[in-house]
Amino acid sequence: MIRHLARLPMLARLAAPLCLLCAPLAPAYGQIGDSSQPLDTTAERIENRDSEGKTVLIGSVDITQGDRRLMADRVELLWTQTAAGERGDIERVIATGNVRYFSPTQNARGDRGVYELATETITLTGEVVIIQGENVITTTHFVSNLATNDSSFGEPGSGDRVRAVIFPQNNSEEDGNGDGDSEAGGR
Repeated sequence: MIRHLARLPMLARLAAPLCLLCAPLAPAYGQIGDSSQPLDTTAERIENRDSEGKTVLIGSVDITQGDRRLMADRVELLWTQTAAGERGDIERVIATGNVRYFSPTQNARGDRGVYELATETITLTGEVVIIQGENVITTTHFVSNLATNDSSFGEPGSGDRVRAVIFPQNNSEEDGNGDGDSEAGGR
């Protein structure tokens, strides 16, 4: 069982695609999936607030690109401004309200997701659920650094518990003798 807990970093990385929230409006701002695929963005309203350095997508935001999908009640893209006063690069993406991210192998959801591009850090808070296959982690606070692959689940001192349900894989190479965990839950 302990060796299966070593897969937790892989589960932590499943929330990493949340960083790709920076998709709407122009390919230069980023992608949520395969950049060769078209970006399909819908919302009840989109506001470009150049004076504030942000674009806000409001109401049933749904962003799809290839086999990736991001959904939230609201997504804010905050960007730097060039010396000429034009939009620069996205520096932060904030998704709030029913944040959900889907890919072919993983799903993540929470109440609020923030991606800081400078530090390559994703924070997902609220009722966080991260799913990969049958494996599930629930927490109220998840942080992942995409550059280092370091992740943390839970927030010290909050009193909230983290729960991880990790299923063994049916992989005879893992235990070296071929008879290890094949009956213990491999499907």
